[in-house]
Amino acid sequence: MNRTAATTDPVPAALGRTFPTLMATSLSGRVVTLPDDAGGDVSLVVLVFLESAGPMEESWSGPFTGAFTGNPRVKTYLALVVGDRLVGRSLADHIRQGLAGGTPPAKHDLVLTVPEDIERCRRAYGIEDPSLAYIYLLDGRGIIRWMEKGTATPEGLAGLLDTAGTMLEPLLA
Repeated sequence: MNRTAATTDPVPAALGRTFPTLMATSLSGRVVTLPDDAGGDVSLVVLVFLESAGPMEESWSGPFTGAFTGNPRVKTYLALVVGDRLVGRSLADHIRQGLAGGTPPAKHDLVLTVPEDIERCRRAYGIEDPSLAYIYLLDGRGIIRWMEKGTATPEGLAGLLDTAGTMLEPLLA
């Protein structure tokens, strides 16, 4: 087996694996590398490729953020892959400006734009349908503990919230 080829190919996101490195820029201009910079014991990362995935993103992040409001150990990130090379720098900048205008300044560090090649991201995260939102729950080491895609369902939200709560329990003891 060629070890070099195996280590340079992206490893798709999967339960129990470390979240593939995601380099992005926050709306506040800070360069962020997930999972390293997640800064929480529990982090929700919602990865979207198209603006149409916004309502899907909110269907997960809204209830999740509401359930853990005020808990500094829990972070929620929205990562929008804008693919500068595909859409062009000016359109990508326009998307960022629109996001900044519609996001409260207190959340600018948690809304990220990813300028990467969309196809590379699709391979790294095992994305089959870029019109969907992809949701990953990470522990403090960056390991994926729960994942889903699309619009939240009552069962899906219950699973997400239960898993996050269970992850926080040993940390409260």
